[in-house]
Amino acid sequence: MKCIITGLGGRGLFWVEQLRKRTDCEIVGFVEPIEGSRTRAINEYNISAEQIFNSLDEALENVQADFLVDVTPPAVHHEVAAKAFAKGLHVFGEKPLSDDFETAKKVVEQGKAAGVKHMITQNYRFSSQPRTTRPLIESGLIGQPGQCDIKFYIPWADMAGTHYVTEPFMLINDMMVHHFDLMRYVLGQNPESVQAITWNQPWGWHAGDAAHAIVFKYADGLVATHVACACAVGSQTGWNGDWRIEGPEGSLEWKSDGTVSHSHLYRVENPVQENVEMLEVKEPSQAMLDEFFAAIKEDRQPECSAEDNLNSLAMVFAAIQSAKEKREVQLSEL
Repeated sequence: MKCIITGLGGRGLFWVEQLRKRTDCEIVGFVEPIEGSRTRAINEYNISAEQIFNSLDEALENVQADFLVDVTPPAVHHEVAAKAFAKGLHVFGEKPLSDDFETAKKVVEQGKAAGVKHMITQNYRFSSQPRTTRPLIESGLIGQPGQCDIKFYIPWADMAGTHYVTEPFMLINDMMVHHFDLMRYVLGQNPESVQAITWNQPWGWHAGDAAHAIVFKYADGLVATHVACACAVGSQTGWNGDWRIEGPEGSLEWKSDGTVSHSHLYRVENPVQENVEMLEVKEPSQAMLDEFFAAIKEDRQPECSAEDNLNSLAMVFAAIQSAKEKREVQLSEL
């Protein structure tokens, strides 16, 4: 299949490298209006200047493609998607789907109307810890989960002047969509409500709140908590966060070294405390591309489709609304 890549910044060049490894794909065009990024792509990544266009409109007029890789800022994802859909192109888009929930819903409807595949790169769920944990929960190893607690302590986005540190609620808006999507994948359900409290630490470098305590509630009684400090200067969790999922038959825990442990020590004849066998998985970017290509070939919706991803975005925007309005928010309000 042939593709166009929009955006030749750091992340765009990452996808150039990933797609070049494949034998089932040819990159036929690039879109990058910034001269410095164009020069870097030409000099360091051996990209032909003739293949780089200043606008997506120009690229679509000059090359024939089957899909588009969208590595543009979230505020313009909907514009890129609309132009791709109009040409019948499938879209493999960087998260988040949009920085506005109403816009995201419209994009999903446009993609469905165009009959194309639209996948969002929620790469965290393709790593070994979530891929190992979900089937363990589905097997009933710890019984029906009643509580899930996640801790995230990372010196996140220490990049002066970027939107990550100048705009409000960017930790939730940009980073937490990863964890909220992980929660949906691992727990196998969507929450009904959320209550969020956010704040800043005096030594932090973010203008927007970069610490929080968030509680999600589910229809079956499950409660999930997420506690974070994005200006942590001491010991760190992994990027997945440290998880503990508690059920009536024991617990599952994620460790910073990438392992998962299972324990059942109380009210049991034979106590258990051991690491579980980790599922071998592909590198997440390869797994995502494999899934996207397979969905196109098999004419089905991909995992992390834009439509499914609305549920992860709903958790993000409901949490932000809760923090702003200082109340519990039902996700059905969005």
